Amino acid sequence: MAQQSAGRGGGIRSVGYDPTTKALLVVCENGNAYRYAGVPKEVYDSLFAAASREQFVRESVQGRYPREKYPCMAVGEDV
Repeated sequence: MAQQSAGRGGGIRSVGYDPTTKALLVVCENGNAYRYAGVPKEVYDSLFAAASREQFVRESVQGRYPREKYPCMAVGEDV
């Protein structure tokens, strides 16, 4: 992932974005990770600035972009 940042509460541990592939990675506090395909940079920027990243993902990402689940990632493990 090209850009990554720690999450701000709400069940999201971190988010990352690869502008080349337009892939958004969301890692949850429970260790599950989700990769969303075809996400425009503007959506990532809005997610990064959102007061609640969990709410933003629920309302603006889930169901709008194809998703793959990566269960129970260890901290620092590559996808």
